[in-house]
Amino acid sequence: MSCRRSTTKVTGGFDFSKGSFVVLLLAVSFLVVSTSTLRVLAQDDATIVFDRRSNLFRSEGECLATDSRNATEEDNLVPMEYTIFNEDGSEEKGMTLVYKRPHISTYYNSTDTSMQAVKPKFVGFAGKFFNLSPWTVELVWDGGPAHQVPMSIVGPFQAHGMGTFPRHKFFFRKHGKRGDVPTQLDEIVKRFVADPDDPLNFYDAVADGHVDLEELSSKERELYYGQLTNLDFTKKYKEFTGSEWLAMFPKARPTKKMWRADYFGQHHSVVTNETQFISPPPSHLLSKISYNQMKASDVLNERIRSLDAYRQTGLLTLNLTVLSCAPRVFEIKNFLSKYEASHLLEFTDGLAESSVAGGSQKMTKIRTSQNTWVTRTSSPIVDAVYRRAADLLQIDEALLRFRGDDDRDISNTIGTHASVAEKLQLVHYENGQEYTAHHDFSYPNSDNDWQPARFATLLLYLNEGMEGGETSFPRWMNAETSARMDVVPEIGKAVLFYSTLPDGNNDDLSQHAAQPVKRGEKWLTNLWVWDPVMNA
Repeated sequence: MSCRRSTTKVTGGFDFSKGSFVVLLLAVSFLVVSTSTLRVLAQDDATIVFDRRSNLFRSEGECLATDSRNATEEDNLVPMEYTIFNEDGSEEKGMTLVYKRPHISTYYNSTDTSMQAVKPKFVGFAGKFFNLSPWTVELVWDGGPAHQVPMSIVGPFQAHGMGTFPRHKFFFRKHGKRGDVPTQLDEIVKRFVADPDDPLNFYDAVADGHVDLEELSSKERELYYGQLTNLDFTKKYKEFTGSEWLAMFPKARPTKKMWRADYFGQHHSVVTNETQFISPPPSHLLSKISYNQMKASDVLNERIRSLDAYRQTGLLTLNLTVLSCAPRVFEIKNFLSKYEASHLLEFTDGLAESSVAGGSQKMTKIRTSQNTWVTRTSSPIVDAVYRRAADLLQIDEALLRFRGDDDRDISNTIGTHASVAEKLQLVHYENGQEYTAHHDFSYPNSDNDWQPARFATLLLYLNEGMEGGETSFPRWMNAETSARMDVVPEIGKAVLFYSTLPDGNNDDLSQHAAQPVKRGEKWLTNLWVWDPVMNA
């Protein structure tokens, strides 16, 4: 039985209340010395001192995808029954915890249950398209005979999703062959019309009479019944929570910390020793860093402290302010110093036209910016930005880089030496350029037990003063306005938001946009952190 499936049960494990948290801390502290100690201050909570690495481990070396560590931190995780359909016709019943959004009044720290959420002006949503057939198909946006745009290739018994709008039309057509057997290419097998009340679209070749169940191989039957289980779960989830299930069931809850967003204006603070660089070090001290050959002790001891003369003294306090509760969006002012922002702008070589992940190359109007990529090892200053981001997210900085054998306590737990964070994406918007509303999460293959996806996005603004260029969340839940929520760029400001809900589902409300720049230019960089691992 896979880690992912076993985790959907409501089982034991560590209770992360204050008492058992200390027990866990002591139990794992012998494994490694922390790279730094943080003091984490949450409004209405006592100060907690913790080892960043300690929150990565569970008893008896259990899989990181276990069900899961945020239960005691979330008030809105409730048990729901599910059914697994097996190939032999048998069924398995179980319970899992799912996330039910609280009443809108709680976002205002109010008990007025007459308060109602305002329907947003923006009508877009995430549509998901399931190919329950043994054939590879192509998903095509259908704007009429002269405007048919291929969107993606969807493998047998897999699914793909994207942002769409009501009444947009799509179809599946056969693409390639089934095993060694050619198929009739371009044969349209299913048509869809996007519906916000029913955004999950299924092509079931068995139910539609296009293939007999007995014709499927053992592996195909396994995948088919897995999707039937997912389909049944999506129906129950929608009835129980009121939200669409956009992930693939079963899926474990997040293994990483999620900051709570209980009400607008709520504050959290992190005090870190990853202070800001406030003046430029000499160029000979800004050489690239290599973690590939370092031992853990080298990383812990080196700490790039030779550059302390160019950094703020003492400690740095990062204050998170809740801008939105659904989706969870936080503002962190002065995350970067002005010098650090200017340093990141030194890596603009290689700027190229930005692309849309998983989309058609013809969809150029969706994203019109330019971008390039900056590795953590590019300089000690970029490395410090990653370390500070790890402190903000309350995860071990070692997860955000390559880890050698001395870090195998972590690498063995997640099954890879690789980072769970992407390179920094450095993005430039000129006058008139934009990125229309989109999601950062993806749709991994159904048979991937980890179900990895982008978990958190950290936006870092590198300039200000442009007209337009706001980061907008057009579907944020509130009781006052149907307008989008806009975040205005300021040098050094960070915006953190989660693409995942506390139960592991993709958060449809995390749809966001970069508004068109009307005058001037806009520079930013973003860090994507995955959970539990990153797709290669």
